[in-house]
Amino acid sequence: MNKGKESYNNIPLPDSLSASIQKGLDRGKRYTGKKWITGFGSLAAACLCIVVLFRILPFSGSNNTQTPDTPMAARSQDTPVTPQAFSDEKPVETQAAEVYRIPCRQTTDADTQVPVYKMEEKLAPHRLVFTLYDVRDFDFDALSEELMDSSLVKDVYRSILLDDSAVSFVVELSINTAFQLTEQTADGYLELSLSPADTADEIREVFYLSSDAMDGGEETALLQESLGTLDSSLVKAQDGSFCIVSGEFETSQEAEEMLEKLEKEGLEPGLLHVASGMSDESPVGNATGDTSALPEATMPSSIQVYGTVTEINGNQVMLENDNQNDPYSRIVLNINEDTLILTATDCIPKKLKDLKVGETLYAYVSPMMTRSLPPISNAELVICQVPEDMAAPTYATITEITSMNDGTPAYVTDRDIIYFIGENTVIKTLDGKKELTAADLTPGTKVLAWYQIMTMSIPAQTTPDEIRVLP
Repeated sequence: MNKGKESYNNIPLPDSLSASIQKGLDRGKRYTGKKWITGFGSLAAACLCIVVLFRILPFSGSNNTQTPDTPMAARSQDTPVTPQAFSDEKPVETQAAEVYRIPCRQTTDADTQVPVYKMEEKLAPHRLVFTLYDVRDFDFDALSEELMDSSLVKDVYRSILLDDSAVSFVVELSINTAFQLTEQTADGYLELSLSPADTADEIREVFYLSSDAMDGGEETALLQESLGTLDSSLVKAQDGSFCIVSGEFETSQEAEEMLEKLEKEGLEPGLLHVASGMSDESPVGNATGDTSALPEATMPSSIQVYGTVTEINGNQVMLENDNQNDPYSRIVLNINEDTLILTATDCIPKKLKDLKVGETLYAYVSPMMTRSLPPISNAELVICQVPEDMAAPTYATITEITSMNDGTPAYVTDRDIIYFIGENTVIKTLDGKKELTAADLTPGTKVLAWYQIMTMSIPAQTTPDEIRVLP
């Protein structure tokens, strides 16, 4: 059996069959190699698909979770991705113009030749000066309050005029503010539009002619009236005082030449002087006129207030006036046993019960007052029964007696006024029954003085018509 098997195994194979077997073995090896390559290729393709899916689909477990409200980053190679592209800040919007209506409806019987308004643009500081003629329904307080709420407006104040048929006020603009005025006079108003300027203001020095600093009110109106046709306007200084200014010059030489020309034409020497300031700034307010020969005045021991009596409640009297520049336009007077109440013409003593609602009073009160609105202060002196055609006397204390350069005696007071005693100055006791002389005017003496003209210098100077000496 084994011998037969051995003989079977040793049977020789034909050459053709051997070649076929070797060819089949080679084909099997090539197939197996291709199968491994295909398997590796499929695995690589599957991995690539998984990577793509992870980059596209917003899986909740990813650290780069995005919601529908989250902006997708730009993929384009032409659009660079910067932090600003993802800022949460809203784009800055251009500020819309602020529009204000200025009533200017004239009275029914107004002269058609009279202009409705005048507006002038001035510098140092940048301001608009409005003058309305023969208007009605004009509420300055309401307009001022509305304008002052704007960041484009620095200040608004009245400019007192002697002409009762006209009103004037000033709108001081903030830096880099543009304005436009549209006439709607047929509809009874002007339209003032304010907006941030497209370009920054050019800040430069401006030269002009200026008066000395004043408290404002009728004093400035009188000065402006005395300048006649000279183009002048009111400006509020940084310290709260007021100046009358004229002209806008590029150099101090131009201003000096204009001042010299005006004085040759009759302008009172020393009334105006050359001053300067930056185009966006208000004057400082310190007088720059030559007052070196004048002695310094002392701060007053009392404050002058005035107004119409609107209410009397016990020993308290409410005074009100319509001067927008007066810090004490509303004040309550405490009338006590030390308060002196006198008539304006002959200094006759009066009592609290003699004061009436609707009456105009001038009072001198203590600087110590409450911080309430209106403030309350003790009255030292009250002047009542003031005739419409005369000014109330000024209450002052003589603090020093000195001499001017020419030897003239000068009586310095705590009211920022210097008195000179003239040939026609009458000096009497308070009741007017006894004549006195200048020798009775000593430092510490309290006086009432009547005068008509006073200089604009600081301190002011005057020659009183009459002086009454308080005991």
